[in-house]
Amino acid sequence: MRIEDTRGNLNLWQDKTNANRDPIEDFKNFVISVDAEIKKSQRMKKDFLSGKDIPVYEIFIQSQKAKVSLELLTKIRDEALKAYETVINMKI
Repeated sequence: MRIEDTRGNLNLWQDKTNANRDPIEDFKNFVISVDAEIKKSQRMKKDFLSGKDIPVYEIFIQSQKAKVSLELLTKIRDEALKAYETVINMKI
């Protein structure tokens, strides 16, 4: 079983030393990483169906990683929309 290094993704959220980071750029990088997880999952499924020797458990794990990443992105989107609606509905 091969476990990939996931510490690179954690650095995106744990690096508090640089206070001048751009949150838009961080979010953009997160969306790109979610897209990469989904594409990797699709590629593994396609390769498996074409006859390549890929263990089924690796395909399942990658599919779950893609699913969880997409669910997190959806939750972030929903919370951002709630915050936007709250600001729009504020009375001045």
